[in-house]
Amino acid sequence: MEKKVRKPTQKRSLEKYEKIIDAGFKLFNERGYYNITTVDIAKKADVATGSLYSYFEDKKDIYIQVLKRVSNNFLYPTKEFWKQYKNLDLQDMEKVKNIFKLFLELIMNCHNFTKLFHDDLTALELLDKDIATIKLENDNSRNENIRNIFKIIDIPFKNKDNEELFLHYTNLLIDDVCHKILFDDTVKDTKLYLEKAVNMLYYLLKEVIL
Repeated sequence: MEKKVRKPTQKRSLEKYEKIIDAGFKLFNERGYYNITTVDIAKKADVATGSLYSYFEDKKDIYIQVLKRVSNNFLYPTKEFWKQYKNLDLQDMEKVKNIFKLFLELIMNCHNFTKLFHDDLTALELLDKDIATIKLENDNSRNENIRNIFKIIDIPFKNKDNEELFLHYTNLLIDDVCHKILFDDTVKDTKLYLEKAVNMLYYLLKEVIL
């Protein structure tokens, strides 16, 4: 008979649940997904292995909860950031570029995971359908958050296609420049990368708005 995991409701159980996720996050970042076991996570969390299996089916189940945490770490701060600029004059080039730069720096600060974690996720997204599904759900939440930001700052897109194009390419560009700066040791002039990314974001914006 298959053992069912339970969702914690009591304070003590919730604390233990959180400790397991925190421990998993630390170990996935330090040693990688493939190099740890549930026993390692339980030991790191200072809980019995049996207790771990009361809340999680396996290591992948813990990893999925970690992924949700990582995704949520980006959503709130980005929305709050753009609320400050709801009256932004999109024709003010220098101001818009400066805000884009501040936003890129915020996104980099939200990357609280290692290159090892990032590389494992890239591989697991291709190899495991459950993790691929969670990654897609996280991406969809991110895109919905971005669309809400577009509304907050009232970007006058030419049409819906231009809005989706801007969303798509800004996601690609922001991810790429942040990962390049954070995870590529060969990058020496980070200011140059930021400057060029900001310029590309600005001129892409100019192409898609009225």
